[in-house]
Amino acid sequence: MPQLDHVGILVRDLELATTQWQRRLNVNVAHTFEAPALDIRATFLAIASAKIELYTIDDSKVLDLALGSASARLDHIALRFADNASEVVLSGCTIRGPGRPGPIEAPLRIADSDHIWIEPPGIDVLLQLITPAENTTQ
Repeated sequence: MPQLDHVGILVRDLELATTQWQRRLNVNVAHTFEAPALDIRATFLAIASAKIELYTIDDSKVLDLALGSASARLDHIALRFADNASEVVLSGCTIRGPGRPGPIEAPLRIADSDHIWIEPPGIDVLLQLITPAENTTQ
């Protein structure tokens, strides 16, 4: 059974959004993350039951396409699985990366986890699925 890992919010100005969340809700930064290859930067805010991820895309064309004229939007719900997510039915789902509508070839490896983003028909909410990375031997 998956656990709620975080709720992702795409923002135009990461520093301003982080400051506003901290000032208005008195939450602390749990950790930050950067993926230069994906042009993504994120701040994870600690709340009692999960985390809030504020993230931005440093490619202005991609960010404008994703946000339109908005300064922020709820982007995804991230679910963490203790083992592989083989029980998840992926038929009819485009497997894609963060903040982009196009498909990806394989899960993205971030730290010790594999990540995919899907929008299952009938659920119609973007989900980020996080599973432990498979061990690779060389």
